[in-house]
Order: sequence, then C-alpha cells, then structure tokens
Amino acid sequence: MQAVITLIPESPVFFDFNYYPRLAAALYAAIRAADVEFADVLHDGAEHKNRIKLFGFSPLHSRQTEIKPDSAPKKDDGGLLFKGPTSFRLCSPWPELLNRLADGLLKGEFLRIGSQLLRIAQAELLPPPDFSTTMQWIPAPAASVVTTWTDKVHKNRKTCVLPDDPLDGQTAEQLLAYNLFHKWQRLGEIRPDITTVWNPKNQPILLEDIQIQLLALATGSAFKTKFHLIKGNPVKSWIAPIQLTAPPPIQRIAWACGLGEMNSMGFGVVQQMEVR
Repeated sequence: MQAVITLIPESPVFFDFNYYPRLAAALYAAIRAADVEFADVLHDGAEHKNRIKLFGFSPLHSRQTEIKPDSAPKKDDGGLLFKGPTSFRLCSPWPELLNRLADGLLKGEFLRIGSQLLRIAQAELLPPPDFSTTMQWIPAPAASVVTTWTDKVHKNRKTCVLPDDPLDGQTAEQLLAYNLFHKWQRLGEIRPDITTVWNPKNQPILLEDIQIQLLALATGSAFKTKFHLIKGNPVKSWIAPIQLTAPPPIQRIAWACGLGEMNSMGFGVVQQMEVR
C-alpha cells in the first residue's frame, strides 16, 4: 500500500537538509495518537525492536521549494524553504499500520515536524500498479536509495555502497536483492496471512529469483548521489532507475516497503516507471 499526504504551510516553512528524523518522529507521534499500544509495540516491542519495520516514507516534495545554501543569512546549516503545497508518500504492506497512521494524522489539523507546523490537507490512497515479473522503478519525488555493507576490515561499521563502488565484492544491486528477500521473509514472520494472499500457490521464492539491473538516468548519467547527516551519522544515498525481475510478490514488496535500507527514516520509497 502507498498513500500520499498533502500538507499546506500557512507561511513559508524552513527545514534544514537533515530534517528526516524529525519527520519520522512526527509520523510515530501520529501512530501513537491513534493507538498508544500499537505504537509502543512497533517501536519497542520484542518482535519489532531493531528489526525491519516494513514501513517507509519519502521526503517532503513541493514544486514551490527554495534551496537555501549554507551561506544563507540566518540559516547556518542551509536547507529547504517550502512555500506552497507539499507532499510525501507513505508505504507499508501492513494495512493496520497505515490505517493507524492515517487516523492519527487526520485527528489533528496540523503535522508538527520539529518546531514547524504544516496543515494536513489530504490523505490519498494510491492504487497499486499491475505487478509483473519485470518492472522498472524509480525513487519517488525527493527520495533516494541507501545500500550498506558491514565492512569486514572495520567490524560492525556499516559503509554506504554506491552503484559504482562495490565493497567486499558486494554490489549495490546484490544488496538491493538481499534486502528485498529479507523483507519478504520478515513479512512472512509477522503477517503470514498477507504473504499467503500475495503468493496463493505457495511458490518457493529464492534469493536467486531476484535480479536487479540499474538503468541510466534521463540525463544520461549512471546515477546521482546525495549526502545526508541522519542523527549525526553521515549517509550517502543514490538515485537511479531500477529494473527488477522477480516474482510478483517481490514486486509488491518493492512498492509497499521501498527499496534498500532506512525506509522508516525517509529512504527508498519508489514509483513505477514506464517500461522503456
């Protein structure tokens, strides 16, 4: 499932470039406003703590955005000034989660992101695409993808892997495939009823069934990179069209969970591209 939330700033609203954790906190607060027990279980419950949440959101996007560089007066960190209707996407295969989040958002007139308030204008559920074995995906507006690998030289240190820079033989494509497979397994752990509906014939789905090819951007470049500070930690993300060849249940996972890692921190939400 995917939904688009539309926000209206009453006056221009400024966010520094590293606002993603504050948006994540605002969404958890909305879930909590709808169902305290569900929010506590999702965030700290034994079944979910430090596990893939199967929930994602995209960054804020507006056609009326002004980029404020680091040198902008009184804006030491630089950032984005949202001056008109602003939207972001939510995704999850878990209907109860999105329903509680929508309920929590619609209970309040405004979404508070840090110290800033934006009026909630609309919540729209998007129709799913027709899922097939070969599909092309692109990060949703303002979104990008994170792929990491734990460096064997520096143990327990996660390193962001870009499409042209494998680490320990692990490519961004391989990491995307493994992540999708892990999400499918995770969904089967917490909601086997959903995986049964998605895969009614109970066809075995193997990691080898998931093939990923990165395509060039419309500009002709292979991919675009972005740099972030998330809770003080440097994160490199990337943007490129992705051709995914996999059983339809895995295509559903890509749409409903996002690609790559840190989906519940603003990365990886995708939309379908037209097949070239």
